[in-house]
Amino acid sequence: MKRMLIVFLSLVIAGSMLLTACTPVASTTQAPAENQPTAAVEQPTEAQPAVAVPTVAPAVAQPAVAVPTVAPAVAPLVKGDFVVPLGWILNDEFVAEVAAQELGYYADSGLPKVTFVAGGGSTGLDPIKSINGLAAQVKIGIAATIFFVIQAHAAGLDVVVVGSQLQYDPTAYITLLKSGEERTIGPCDFKGRIVAQQTDSQWLAKALGEFCPKDQGGPLVASTDFTIIPAGFDVSPLTSKQADYLTGFAVNQPYMLVQQGLVQGKDWDLFLASDFIPLYYADPIVTTHAYIMDHPEVVDAFVKATIKGLQYNLDYPDKSVEIASNIEGVDPGHAKWRIPAQNKLVVSPGATGTETHGLGWTDPTLIQTMIQFLYDNGQIDHVFDANEIIDNTFLPGPGK
Repeated sequence: MKRMLIVFLSLVIAGSMLLTACTPVASTTQAPAENQPTAAVEQPTEAQPAVAVPTVAPAVAQPAVAVPTVAPAVAPLVKGDFVVPLGWILNDEFVAEVAAQELGYYADSGLPKVTFVAGGGSTGLDPIKSINGLAAQVKIGIAATIFFVIQAHAAGLDVVVVGSQLQYDPTAYITLLKSGEERTIGPCDFKGRIVAQQTDSQWLAKALGEFCPKDQGGPLVASTDFTIIPAGFDVSPLTSKQADYLTGFAVNQPYMLVQQGLVQGKDWDLFLASDFIPLYYADPIVTTHAYIMDHPEVVDAFVKATIKGLQYNLDYPDKSVEIASNIEGVDPGHAKWRIPAQNKLVVSPGATGTETHGLGWTDPTLIQTMIQFLYDNGQIDHVFDANEIIDNTFLPGPGK
């Protein structure tokens, strides 16, 4: 499998280099007019005949006009393409990266040739395994969630989070509502119902059921108090009434209901798993301790440029929708719906959040509780110090 991934990645890189060699370079950004270099005026090379000029009063001396200089281009920090595997296909989920690329943030930081490659469950290309020696050009990736980082580290892989783009794991439990029905949406509402969840994460529904407090009828036991069935990535288990709850991402599957004219709070609703259990962060930027030691300047450049793209999404959501809509395969309607919803997950309050530390922050105390939770639920075989997988030193900090 690894040999196949290496061949696949080599073809991607070779194709990118061939396109670069055969295609004229076109600038994707336009510098403001005041930063444009002054046009050079061609001077005559031969002496010109004297022209009689009428005598006039001497002009007042004019101050010299400062001509703006253009800063030299940033020297590339890496040779050739810098390949970044993603936790999913390249779509509007990664609008921060696409914005950073199109607005020149990567190029201005010394990374002119960043290539994003679909990975995760969409292709089987694991971003965390890839940065551990798949190819020389692959040293930074975007994992799907911190959950996979914790699992990988517990299994012995070198991986460290240098920035978390989403402060909340978007895993959600979605349900349809009936007119006049009185329900409190949450894990205790699983009782007597059917929950559709992807096979490899059904343990999460079990853990949520057990979280239901005793005074609300809990803890709930899967297979006894509620039923779990397999699910895919569409909403058909809900619309066909095979299930009462469906697991999905809060920034993805609900749009399928919106397309059918259903309204949140009236026809459907959801709750985030992270509202009840320690499940934090998503789309983390990952690299290895070894690469940080060897090339901290590259890590710093990529992280700061990506966070700048993230800030752009918050400051200019409408323009970000336009950028996302131009990604191949992205439905503009989905981008218009998703980006405002996703932006809400980018920021977090309080002493452990972005309100205090700035965008991209990963809090060790929260991750420590998540490590313990995953151990208690059989997802890792030992507990370790959260600081082993977190490095916040490359982040720009609050208000930057």
